[in-house]
Amino acid sequence: MCNLCLHIHIPAKALFITGTMAMLFLGFVCLALNMLLNVRAQEGFISIDCGANKGYKDNTTNIFYNTDANFIDTGENRNISLNFSSDIFQEQLKNVRSFPEGVKNCYTLQPEQGKDNNYLIRAAFWYGNYDAMDQYPEFKLYLGVEEWDTVKLHNLSDMVWKEIIYLPKTDDIYVCLVNTGSGIPFISVLELRALGISIYNKTQSGSLVFFHRLNFGSATDDKVR
Repeated sequence: MCNLCLHIHIPAKALFITGTMAMLFLGFVCLALNMLLNVRAQEGFISIDCGANKGYKDNTTNIFYNTDANFIDTGENRNISLNFSSDIFQEQLKNVRSFPEGVKNCYTLQPEQGKDNNYLIRAAFWYGNYDAMDQYPEFKLYLGVEEWDTVKLHNLSDMVWKEIIYLPKTDDIYVCLVNTGSGIPFISVLELRALGISIYNKTQSGSLVFFHRLNFGSATDDKVR
């Protein structure tokens, strides 16, 4: 038997360069994979910081929030009072979109999944005396032509959340704020989450309005967004 041995001499500098390139490549792959996982994790998400001037990634939830510029063309951006902003830990609550003009102003949401799918729609309202009027308003929420709920604040620092599970019959979902003559409507946050049909049977008629939620088995009080 003949054994043939081949010896190749590779300079140490070349090994160092090769190792460095390998580490850079591995880092690039990890970064790309992380970005892909983040994108997939947010498929079916529409997250809007109403009144914000630019989009950003939330440091707590890692959810990317868009401005509302591409979802509505009425209203004006306002910041809440400095007397209240120091107590706010959520970036989304530091500003609002206010609607001093018009009776009905609507956001247009276009989820990728389209019509005939279940969606969780959530809206938040933090007055924070943004208009320096010390008068908290009361107004209506509509989904298209259907009344959703009434937004009623009880004090200047009151925060109100409204949620509904909704099955749209069109690809566009219109979330509308309606002025009822009891103050100027405003909104802080608007979110949409696509729900799988295994959670709620999409053949069921009507919508489900939020009543109460319990997270059984959780070791913390952290919110699930």
